[in-house]
Amino acid sequence: STAVVNSSAADLAALDIWKQDMRGSALAGFQLAMRAGPLCEEPVRRVAVILESVEIAVTKRPSESDNPKQYRAAKDITGGIVVAALRSGIRCALLTRPARLVEGHLRLTLHSSLAGLGSLHAVLSKRRGKVVTDTMVDGTDLIRITATIPQAESFGLAPELLKKIQRGSDGTRIGFLSLGSFG
Repeated sequence: STAVVNSSAADLAALDIWKQDMRGSALAGFQLAMRAGPLCEEPVRRVAVILESVEIAVTKRPSESDNPKQYRAAKDITGGIVVAALRSGIRCALLTRPARLVEGHLRLTLHSSLAGLGSLHAVLSKRRGKVVTDTMVDGTDLIRITATIPQAESFGLAPELLKKIQRGSDGTRIGFLSLGSFG
């Protein structure tokens, strides 16, 4: 009976140590691990981290049996130790699963006639672009195309589009309305 009481008092003391001294540092370790991932210091998104348990060794202070703070951490644990331990633990856990990097994309809004639509799609697909929408512009023979393209593939896109258009000499007009990044 006294062992159970002492055990629960030690558990309550460990819980109090967690709440007062370690919880903020654990949160900081989580935030650091999510800010700089294990592959190339990339931000980590859409990952759930579950901290299943924490074990805190406590010792009883000598001759203070009536004091509610009769237990203390067996070793002094600084916040930096908790931060580093949680950060490295999360990074190691992330490396046990297949990892993917997220690539930045640009959103393009283009205008083209029906005749130049094929060459426009060819250039976009060659550069791993995807057409999101294509709608007719009222009162004209132009089509407004909204597409996305990886940022790395966007270098030299405008000259290539103009070069393809000039080859066809079909009177196709392509204009960039916007070139903006999105996430």
